Amino acid sequence: MSGMNLPPGLRPSSGPPQQGGQRGAPSPEEREAAEARARQQDEMKRTMIAAMLEPAARERLSRISLTRPQLAAQVETLLVNMGQQGQIRGQVSDEALKGLLEQVSNPAPAKSTSSVSQSSRTKTLGGGITIQRKRDDSDSDEYDL
Repeated sequence: MSGMNLPPGLRPSSGPPQQGGQRGAPSPEEREAAEARARQQDEMKRTMIAAMLEPAARERLSRISLTRPQLAAQVETLLVNMGQQGQIRGQVSDEALKGLLEQVSNPAPAKSTSSVSQSSRTKTLGGGITIQRKRDDSDSDEYDL
């Protein structure tokens, strides 16, 4: 069918479109625009969090971000979502931030503590910390009281 009528500006192709190879890597302008959008969103997020938190809570969150960046990012995301949904009125206190931190960090350890057997030699603390005492294989008959 060489006599196929195509709209003006279109030519018959010899195969499937080759957009995959040409569009594989973004152009420098697209990459720069994406980086600018990411920086702008990050700055807006920081501004929202700074406005939502009291100074003591802001300081606590910044210290946490130094030691546990993933936890801090989860709390920041939670704060932004709560702020956008109107669940936060006024500023978040240090005590309220502690509660959020417990909410974010406790679900994972809560599941694992149910499978841990509690014995006289094992003690499970919050935050996924388990203390296990040394086992003493000696017989208790060896000791005279």
